[in-house]
Amino acid sequence: MALTGTVRSARDLRALRHAFERRHAPLADRPAHAVLLVLGVYVGGGLAWWLFSLPSTTFACGDPIVRDSGCTSAWGWAVVAVAVAAGTASARAAGPVTYSAETEFWLLSTPVDRGAALRPRIAAFLICGAIAGALAGRFATFVTAPEGRIAFTCLAAALGVGAVALPMVVQCRVLAPAVVRVVIGLCLVAVPGVVTVAAIGVAVPPPGPLFVVGAWIVVAAPAVSVLRRCGRIAAPEWRVGSDTAVGASAALTALDPSLLTGVVERKAWLRIGSRHSRPLPRHRTAALVRSDLLRHVRRPAPALVACVALLGVAVAVSVASPPAAAVVQLVTVFTMATILAAGLRDVSRDPAFAVLFGTSNTHLRLALSVVPGSAALVAAAVTGFAGSASMASVVLGLLGGCAAAYRMRTRPPIGYDGLILETAVGQIPVDLLRQWARGPDLLVVCAWLAAVLA
Repeated sequence: MALTGTVRSARDLRALRHAFERRHAPLADRPAHAVLLVLGVYVGGGLAWWLFSLPSTTFACGDPIVRDSGCTSAWGWAVVAVAVAAGTASARAAGPVTYSAETEFWLLSTPVDRGAALRPRIAAFLICGAIAGALAGRFATFVTAPEGRIAFTCLAAALGVGAVALPMVVQCRVLAPAVVRVVIGLCLVAVPGVVTVAAIGVAVPPPGPLFVVGAWIVVAAPAVSVLRRCGRIAAPEWRVGSDTAVGASAALTALDPSLLTGVVERKAWLRIGSRHSRPLPRHRTAALVRSDLLRHVRRPAPALVACVALLGVAVAVSVASPPAAAVVQLVTVFTMATILAAGLRDVSRDPAFAVLFGTSNTHLRLALSVVPGSAALVAAAVTGFAGSASMASVVLGLLGGCAAAYRMRTRPPIGYDGLILETAVGQIPVDLLRQWARGPDLLVVCAWLAAVLA
């Protein structure tokens, strides 16, 4: 009984840890941390104030972007659906509840109340989801009808809470993981559906006040459930997204998103598991093309998402002006070729792996460019047929998009020993920016030419 009475609460443990950090932190670092905190609040608050005070000019519903001057709320629904799908998928990949090894020690090896220890972080995640949803809703107001701007912002804030809370409920072992996949799939399917309905002339109304209130009530259920049952989140659940969190931190520090995408792809392939081996053709080129195609057959999620997005883009360019349609077509071709050129990226960034194929780099890259080139050709044909751009801009979009994607996917591994410029505001990694500009630089030039030729 005496031992039970001396158990510290989660609040006491947090207070002890913060007191220890304050006592042992160097005095010279405290003013710097305070300045960085104030500067972050100032910059973030200023950007938020600018974004929410900016007049909502309907870019997708007025000249010179579209030919028709009539506005519709379908574009706002499409933006919100894409944001919910992306937010739910990101939260699922990140955990979203994950902890470091130091905090895990306190949660596992001490009799502290696990729910009380997890609840502050979960509440912070829910608040961040609401803020991110409000930002997505604000972006949706730039492409929607004037009467639905406030409603879209409030609705997106509610759905942002739901996008974070739903994977947490799965972590609490209250819902099956398939529920999250169903929600993401429904959002992705709704995007081309809503845009197609609006394109054929059916009016898509904006969300009303009752709909927004109902959405907040619906998302309150998983949010309250996860706050009450977060004690059921065990070590296997919060370790799921630990490698993703580490990859995101490393990618942000090194300015190399490939560190994060590599972790995400590895987890995706581990979920797929093993597959039966298939004989490849005897001809070397046919074997390379077949192996690159099998990659997307065994993991079809990126290709399916790209195809669904292509349908939405095809409907969007059908109501866009020729310059906007040409730019959108170029970006679509570039995106499709980039998504399906994962094999080209792997052999280009790992010379030791490319040597194992026993062929020249030129032959290897050309063979692995067949699948992304075919996808880019399909994207150019679909958007060119649906849009109003000239034939010259369509051809330029196809060639420029493929060239920019090839230039970016064949980029060598990032080097961090290049030129760094010392300025009064800090260091500017000039050589690192030059390496990241390989591919997007050509895309910007081709976008300007395509808009001129359209």
